[in-house]
Amino acid sequence: YPNLKIIFVARDLVERAWSAMIMELRDQTMGLSAGEFANGVTGNNDKTTTNNNAHKRTKLSAAQQRRLEQQSSPSSQPDSYFIDRLRNATHDSRSNYAKHLSNWYKHFPSSSILLIDYREIDSNPRDVLLKVVMHIGVEEEEAKQFVTSLNDDEVGQRVNAATTSVSGGTTGSSSSSSQQLLAGRPMLKKQLEKHLQPYTRQFNDLLKTKGY
Repeated sequence: YPNLKIIFVARDLVERAWSAMIMELRDQTMGLSAGEFANGVTGNNDKTTTNNNAHKRTKLSAAQQRRLEQQSSPSSQPDSYFIDRLRNATHDSRSNYAKHLSNWYKHFPSSSILLIDYREIDSNPRDVLLKVVMHIGVEEEEAKQFVTSLNDDEVGQRVNAATTSVSGGTTGSSSSSSQQLLAGRPMLKKQLEKHLQPYTRQFNDLLKTKGY
């Protein structure tokens, strides 16, 4: 416990919330509270959940499957749906980065908590990997040797369970495609930004106090 190392990956609040709501639609898990899983089962991994959902869909008639896919499509939902979901306690809590980090900082020194900008994972994965390896206690020289020994494919490999599109097909980058959907709805994006602005401001204030 005293030597626990914590890593917090901070994603843009609007992108994070939008991605989570798209995932809800895709997996049909609306209404679950934080820490609560379908059928009262805890500890399910994403792969198990996805397989269960796929199994359920195979039991539906063709008409029912089409209707479910339509309901799972973001384009079928009005802006008001996403605003309502954003106000849900689950999304509201997950958007409050400052609150959750403040709780961790109450019990652990800043040196035990590594903050990573989500965008760096894509723009500079080697640097992120080096930070993580050193943060968990590997000596700098050994950490550099390890990161240098990895080829570009290994460093840039995407491991993401969210590789199924909302319509049931597969896609190489569900994250980028979902953000493209949001870009096509500028009014909704502005509403999301307005709603999340207080959380963004609080998080930025916290970062300043920690020297970021």
